[in-house]
Amino acid sequence: MSQLWIKFTDDDGEFHRLPVDKEVFVIGRGSTCDLVVPNAKLSREHLRIENSNGRFIVADCGSSNGTELNYGELTEPTVIRNGDQADLGGGLAIEFELEADQPIHSVNDQFPSAGMYDAGPAAGPPNVVTPVPGENAGGFPIGILIVGPLAAIFLIVIGIGLIYMFSSPTTTAEAPSRTTRTTREPSDEPEDNKPSSSRTPASSSPTIDSNDQPSTGNASSPLPKSLGETSKVESNAAAFLRRIAHNDSTAFLTTDQAQKVNSRIKQLSGSSSLAANIESARKSSSQLKTLAGSKNLPPQFLATAALSKLGTSRGDPLQMAQSMSDVFEKLNTQIGSELSDDSLMMVAAFDQGQRGDFMGLRNTLQDLANKFPDSSRAIRSIWFLQKQGKISGPEFDFAIMFLAVGTISQNPKDFGVNAEPLIL
Repeated sequence: MSQLWIKFTDDDGEFHRLPVDKEVFVIGRGSTCDLVVPNAKLSREHLRIENSNGRFIVADCGSSNGTELNYGELTEPTVIRNGDQADLGGGLAIEFELEADQPIHSVNDQFPSAGMYDAGPAAGPPNVVTPVPGENAGGFPIGILIVGPLAAIFLIVIGIGLIYMFSSPTTTAEAPSRTTRTTREPSDEPEDNKPSSSRTPASSSPTIDSNDQPSTGNASSPLPKSLGETSKVESNAAAFLRRIAHNDSTAFLTTDQAQKVNSRIKQLSGSSSLAANIESARKSSSQLKTLAGSKNLPPQFLATAALSKLGTSRGDPLQMAQSMSDVFEKLNTQIGSELSDDSLMMVAAFDQGQRGDFMGLRNTLQDLANKFPDSSRAIRSIWFLQKQGKISGPEFDFAIMFLAVGTISQNPKDFGVNAEPLIL
């Protein structure tokens, strides 16, 4: 069997050469990966290498920043060759070294019979068989010359039949472009058979229609006045959650969670200070986007965190965002912001980060994963952490405040706040 090695230099300038010693080998920022690289530009599961009968196949795991293989985007599973180079989202550059334990054999190695070749002056070049007409040179079975073409014709006929079957005119959907990259990480997909009432946040919700998808414009359409109070919170919260994560286009709140958020929204309703802060953040939207981009954070996340920190006190959201951005950048390295649940956990862990503890919540999540049979998706949420008493009351309250302010910011006037929507 062939052996594949990964060669790279870490951030400290130290060179590494590691064997790919598993059938499935995953590289990423997550603690469960086979090669863990704590760089915010990598997704929790970024790159997957699979050993398929001695052939090593590499594939991107739907990462946020993508993967380049030999300076071209890796859009589909590809067989690795010796010397191939990969760039994982700008966070890790690796080179593949492929060792084959057996050399490629020549015809002579496969058929070592001394009588196969004409050694006289008129003999052909080495490794070329010169059979005597009418004879079976070197004992090669002539039957293969007859059966081979017949088998080839049979396979061609079957192939044509399969092409005819699968090209039926009833097929109406076009295949996706090869350049389309999956926008979700496989390990973050919800379980297909779970009922919607038991699924955790950031999974797809049947109650959210296409009108709730994130908008690329600078305004959000007002919701119908007939929409129920809780449903209004759910819809606006879903739109907000999708904007605070890199890869979570189907995030939502359950009805119970929306009711908790709605209680805080009622406390903020009519706040003139919050309205003024939202307007100030709108005017500073370009600077907020630039700041968030420099820290690899979603702009909506950073702006809302600043508004939440200000609460009902009038202040400068941009200045507050600048004071919080370094802490969130370091928390993002340990927790991530691919999913809305990750972003909510970063908000809950902000006070820990201010104290210089950036590993505390990550270690807690690893400990819970070892103790509970729940999926990692279920465990990685403020709701699970609060239920298990793993985050404090103030930490959970700040996350709820963040959700309330973010929900209001989508359509402030629907919640009694006299401001225009803040969509970044």
